[in-house]
Amino acid sequence: MELSAIGISVGKAVIPGVAKALVAKINSELNPTDLEKALKAGITAADNWDTTQALNKQLFYHCADKEARDILERVFKYSGVQEELQKPLKHQGSPDLPFLITAFRQVASEAQEFKFPEDSIESWLKKFVDTYFEKTSAYLKFQLAKKDYLERLADWFDDVKFAGIAVEGQEVDKSAKLAQIFVMPDVVEEVQARDALVSLAQDLNIEGTVSKRQAELLREQSQRLRLEERAGRKFFAQHLLSENKFHKFVLLGSPGSGKTTLMSYFAVMLAQNQPQNLGLASDIECLPILIRIRDLSRHENISILEYVQQFAHNNLSVRPLPTGFFEYWLEDGRALILLDGLDEVANSAKRYDIVKRIENFLGQYSTNRAIITSRPAGYKRDFFRTEEFPHYTLQLFDDTKIELFVKHWYESRFKDAEEAQRRGESLKKALAEQDRIKMLAKNPLLLTIIALIHRYEAHLPRQRHKLYDRAVKTLLTAWDAGKDLNEHLPLEYLKRDDIERLMQQLAYWIHTQGETGDKEGGTLIDKNELITQLSKYIAEQKRIEQYQAKAEAKRFVGHISDRAGLLNEQGQDCYAFVHKTFQEYLAAEDIRYRQEDEDFQVVLEHIQNYLHNDHWREVLLLLIAQQKPKKATKVLEEILRQPAPYEAWLHGNLLFAGKCLAEDLEISDGSLVTDILCKLVALEVSNSRQVGKKIGSQVFKTFCCLYETKFENQALQLLKDSVEPMNRVRWQRYRAALGQKDEANTNLLALLKDENSEVRSSAASALVELGNNSETLLQALLELLKDKDSQVRSSAASALVEL
Repeated sequence: MELSAIGISVGKAVIPGVAKALVAKINSELNPTDLEKALKAGITAADNWDTTQALNKQLFYHCADKEARDILERVFKYSGVQEELQKPLKHQGSPDLPFLITAFRQVASEAQEFKFPEDSIESWLKKFVDTYFEKTSAYLKFQLAKKDYLERLADWFDDVKFAGIAVEGQEVDKSAKLAQIFVMPDVVEEVQARDALVSLAQDLNIEGTVSKRQAELLREQSQRLRLEERAGRKFFAQHLLSENKFHKFVLLGSPGSGKTTLMSYFAVMLAQNQPQNLGLASDIECLPILIRIRDLSRHENISILEYVQQFAHNNLSVRPLPTGFFEYWLEDGRALILLDGLDEVANSAKRYDIVKRIENFLGQYSTNRAIITSRPAGYKRDFFRTEEFPHYTLQLFDDTKIELFVKHWYESRFKDAEEAQRRGESLKKALAEQDRIKMLAKNPLLLTIIALIHRYEAHLPRQRHKLYDRAVKTLLTAWDAGKDLNEHLPLEYLKRDDIERLMQQLAYWIHTQGETGDKEGGTLIDKNELITQLSKYIAEQKRIEQYQAKAEAKRFVGHISDRAGLLNEQGQDCYAFVHKTFQEYLAAEDIRYRQEDEDFQVVLEHIQNYLHNDHWREVLLLLIAQQKPKKATKVLEEILRQPAPYEAWLHGNLLFAGKCLAEDLEISDGSLVTDILCKLVALEVSNSRQVGKKIGSQVFKTFCCLYETKFENQALQLLKDSVEPMNRVRWQRYRAALGQKDEANTNLLALLKDENSEVRSSAASALVELGNNSETLLQALLELLKDKDSQVRSSAASALVEL
């Protein structure tokens, strides 16, 4: 027979059961997989020794495969043998060789038809025992080392650090435990769009004075919005490891979308023995290996495995690891390799080199799971082949995830549950009332900045420009500082203090280049046009020659393309602001800067030119919000007297003036404010056919935006004075929106019994919309199910479903 088959045959038939039984009987650090390897190694070593002997001296020479397997199976089950095999697991030394020899002889004596050379019995079992003891001892050391490694790894990556976020007061609260605030994002499977861009390009007409290349980029950006609807399946990121038939894949995500946090979460969950939180079986053993690619790229002369070993020793400060520690898990396919931030390798040639190193490493240990993250910009499709590495895109937060983050955030900040809930409700209300801020909050990084500001000030600034100012400063400098990426600026003429002014000029110019309909993404700009425009600003700002300015502009673009900050590469040779809000805010700041150097006329000119241009609406609001009282008054007067077609029907000037008040302006003329509010109230109570539902909805929203501004009480009083001609339910909605929610709920409950069926029906809907889920409301709605009016019954049923 072939003796090499004995170990394989016995291993499949006997060893798993023996290993499981041995581990179950004692509380060993080893798991059954480790013990199986040790038993197999012992048998293989004994077999290999046996093949070096003369044929007639080989232990199983007279046996066929089946007989050899049966003999060894009976030996392992012989009374007392498993107790001997447990000795290394109990740290009681090696199994007793004489006992095992006696056991083998006893089993052999019962199989009288076979001959077993006496000398071979002792030598074969000695080789088995020595190898088994050596392996179990080594594997026990690996398990002890693993415990220390996982503890240090969890400590290292479990802290979410806010050191890169510039928020006053945050020095007393620099980090949080990951699990306390983590919200699991969604991912979407990438689907090739084929020729969809071409097919969508025909019906978009870009007009204006922009260049041909810029027109192409605007078309492309508009088309991308429509292509988003063609994405593949969507699921929780925690199921990436369990729902994917592939072991390795690429995860792409926009700046601040939470790629690094997600990788840390994966590592910490495995380190804390919670694989079920990643969709894996609870008994799976998987060693997390997390590598920040930017750090790996600094070590060109060592292998990835050597880097992992150095990181464990130098950064995690683990105790000295036994030789072969990481290889042990990798060779078994029992590791999760997390490679985070491919885009943070600045040099493109160096990036290709890193990709090759990663491919070689993953190829060497091909049975392990692996995730590689990058932002889309700077990622080339030939880095990792999609047929071997499926690609997924990390999604931004939706409303549900934003609310969950806010809940987790304040529960981790305050021990008092009531205070945590109060603060959380305050932040959620602030986000609900500010559409632009809520759009920012979809980005986890920006949501964290917003939450930090709210944490320390107990509210968000009513003047949004103050919030945007802090976020811009964070994204320009502080975030990169927190990531150790800005040891020095690779620029010759520009200093760190010059960058914000340069970005203001750039934002204004970009904003003039056209509108794509994208409410969130900044306008795409061609790289060459960007450099040309930057050169002009740099030459003027630093008073240098044009050729020097152009070289500096190229260095600047290279610098920002290496960062996940405010202005980012968004595709092949094109750039955009990470969010349209920052483009709008910085464009407003540029106008304000010129206002200081020139005169107030530049502000009035923008009002005259762009008052009813949706693309410029936010720019104007942010510009007006920062005017001093007398100038703010002049701006409002200018707005109200602007010629506007169909103003008598659309009331565009008046509604925009109301939106300006919602920015909590300082106004020198109180009578002007009263006039604006009275005209809005007149629209609210008007029965004129000229005031349709759409205008009524805009009026309602405008008044609601005055909550917590200096105009709130005045608006509420003017509305109260007009209660008679106003819908009674609508008045209670106004009260709830403007700080009198409890009183509104009480009155709406009373209106459920009103004689008018329309009032009863509207009151039921309003109560649910206001979040009233009291027992009193529940009972009242159940009573309304018996109402004689079918519309009231229908409204009550709908309200109950909502509850």
